[in-house]
Amino acid sequence: MDKRIRMAALALAALVAGGGTASAAAAADDAQPKPEEFVVAFNLLELQLDPHHSIYSAEAQIFTALYEGLFSYDPNSLDPVKAACKSYTRSQDGKTYTFYIRDEAAWSDGSPLRARDFADAWLRALSPATKADYGEFFDVIAGAHDFRSGKSADPGSVGITVIGEKVLQVKLEARADYFTRLLCHHSFSPIHPSMLAAKDWRSALPFPVNGPYVPKSLDASGLLMAKNEKYWDAASVRVPRIRAIFSDDDADVTRRFDDGGIHWLAGPMDLQALLDQSSIQVGLMFSTHYWFFDCRTAPWNDRDLRRALALLLPWGELRSKDRYLAPASTLVLPYSGYQSAKGITAADQDEALRLLEKSGHKNGSGLPKLTILIPDGSDDAQRVAGLAKEAWEKLPDLAVEIKTVPSNSYFEAVRSGPEAGGWTLASTSWIGDFADPLAFLQMWAGDSNLNDARLADPEFDRLLGAASLKTGDERLDALGLAETRLLSGAAVLPLYHSLAANVIDTDYVEGWYPNALDIHPFKYLAFGEHKVMSNVAVLR
Repeated sequence: MDKRIRMAALALAALVAGGGTASAAAAADDAQPKPEEFVVAFNLLELQLDPHHSIYSAEAQIFTALYEGLFSYDPNSLDPVKAACKSYTRSQDGKTYTFYIRDEAAWSDGSPLRARDFADAWLRALSPATKADYGEFFDVIAGAHDFRSGKSADPGSVGITVIGEKVLQVKLEARADYFTRLLCHHSFSPIHPSMLAAKDWRSALPFPVNGPYVPKSLDASGLLMAKNEKYWDAASVRVPRIRAIFSDDDADVTRRFDDGGIHWLAGPMDLQALLDQSSIQVGLMFSTHYWFFDCRTAPWNDRDLRRALALLLPWGELRSKDRYLAPASTLVLPYSGYQSAKGITAADQDEALRLLEKSGHKNGSGLPKLTILIPDGSDDAQRVAGLAKEAWEKLPDLAVEIKTVPSNSYFEAVRSGPEAGGWTLASTSWIGDFADPLAFLQMWAGDSNLNDARLADPEFDRLLGAASLKTGDERLDALGLAETRLLSGAAVLPLYHSLAANVIDTDYVEGWYPNALDIHPFKYLAFGEHKVMSNVAVLR
């Protein structure tokens, strides 16, 4: 998923602040009725409701309430569970899936959910005119890449076929054992026919959805969602309303959490001021914070030059274990079965000078000014940029500028492109949208809509394509080769694997589990009983 995530400094702060004890809290009487509304606080953002044009983790979380694909995430294990799909079959060669949609599955306006709704939504995501952020996720489907890239104008060439009102058949380019896991991603959700051509989804509220909640209103106070009585599994949805608020006021939302007015802090938080420190939930994520070059504009599109500059950096200081709990030299968090990728781990001045000369810029001669883009208020970004500037300006002819932009418009400046944004090096954090290395690697393909670096590396694309033809351990080894190619060219410079920091009382809120994607489907949340802390007396 962007997924672009909240700055990982929050997670580090969680551990620094952790270990305290609650100083005060109000304990609820056991007989007190359960709240009718669950309130969650996300960082301030302009909420995008179109599932084909969203990149933020807060949006992905909200979409677990509004939309439901053929499969969804188990809230604890993240394994795919059948959602709108009641059953499916797979051909012997593993390339053809036939999905049977639940008879009772419907839209919130009461109309039936059809196989055509999935097919039309997926073809919308693939349309070159849509430029869906996650369009490349569909490339696993036969013919999808050619249609998405404009090589074919015939939607019938894509392996998506409606063979009955409730039956959808999908043919893949090659066997992909992770396909049902991929289908949990919100980009594979159906879209109501009335919204297929919509441009402004916010003004269309309330529009029909097929998830456990329906959107009721969106204003300065946040997004209000109510239980969808037409949802096929409405009996399992136990919270009548969900309210999502958006704020960067850490102190205010923390006070409201302490007072019981907010039940989950999923972005803004003042952890040191939090009364109940045991509500802090911190865990390692399938996520990485990294810096990346403008790889389209000369001379930064030269992999030798980028690697040379990377080899001049003080990596021991940049990735100091005193600063990060999980320093990273690879883009993908290594796990059992996927540990072969290799990245840059140390400076090598001799090799850097050799590569500079090879690229035609001996000792940095002839290089234009290098601009490092950072968000204001980020001490860590300022630190990293300062160390890079110091290292690179040791080259006699290279000038380095650190350019600061407002934090709330930083990603817009990055995504506008190097020419418009005026940057050479920028940074972001990314959460894998499904539990597979491809969730990180596919976005660097030359035709990916998520390729903010504008990298064009045919050899990387070839290695990625070769991996798609393999299965099991052979596939993971092939993806490791592709990642090593990506890292060796220094298009991306990983810094640390991120931590998820949330504040939620998991004794009181049932159905919320820490997990590596930091995704917590709203369907499963329910209110339990307030815990009583050791220093609080209950009066009856």
